[in-house]
Amino acid sequence: MKHICYIIIPALLSVPFVVSGSQEKEFDYEFNQEDTYYSFRGSFLVHAESDSVIDVIYDFNNLSEYTVGAQSVELIQQGDNYYDVVYTYRKFFIFTNRSTWRRTLQRDEHKIVFEMLSSENNLKMMPELLSSTGYYHILQGNDHCRVEYFQECRLKAGLFMHAYIKEAKQEAMRFLHAFKTYVEWKCE
Repeated sequence: MKHICYIIIPALLSVPFVVSGSQEKEFDYEFNQEDTYYSFRGSFLVHAESDSVIDVIYDFNNLSEYTVGAQSVELIQQGDNYYDVVYTYRKFFIFTNRSTWRRTLQRDEHKIVFEMLSSENNLKMMPELLSSTGYYHILQGNDHCRVEYFQECRLKAGLFMHAYIKEAKQEAMRFLHAFKTYVEWKCE
C-alpha cells in the first residue's frame, strides 16, 4: 500500500529520467515506462520465515511505519482477508493527493495484492492516475525470504507527465529502501 501512493507522488520539475537499474545482488529493481504506463519491480533478501514477513507487511499497524512521505494513512474498512486504506500526501505546500487502496491477503500464495480504488488531486493540471495495481510476493528460501514488490500504473497524458514519472521512480526507490530496512528490523 502505501504502499504505494509514494509511487504516485508527482513533482513540479520537468527533467528526463533513467528507465531501469539494479544495485547489489541482494537488492534489485527495475523501472519501465512506455507512453502513459509505468511499472516498478524491486526485491530484496531478508533472513526470516515467510509467514512472519507476510504478517509484518500485511498488518495495518505497520503500514504507516514503512509508508514513505504520507501525511496520513487511515484504515476505512476491514474484512476477513482485506482492508481499505486512504493515503494523503502533500507536496510543496500546494499539491495534495488522496488515494484509496484495497489490500488483500492471499496467504496460500504468499502474496498481498493491492489495487487503487480512487485517486484525487487538488491541482487539475497534474496527471490523473487512471489505475494502479500490484503486489508483495514472499518467496521462502533455505534461511531467507526474497520479498518482491511490484506496482504498475496508468496515467492520463498531461502537461507534467514526464516530471510525474520521474518523481514516481525516485519515490519508488525511497520506498523500497525504507521498506527493506523496516522489514529487516521487524523480522530479523
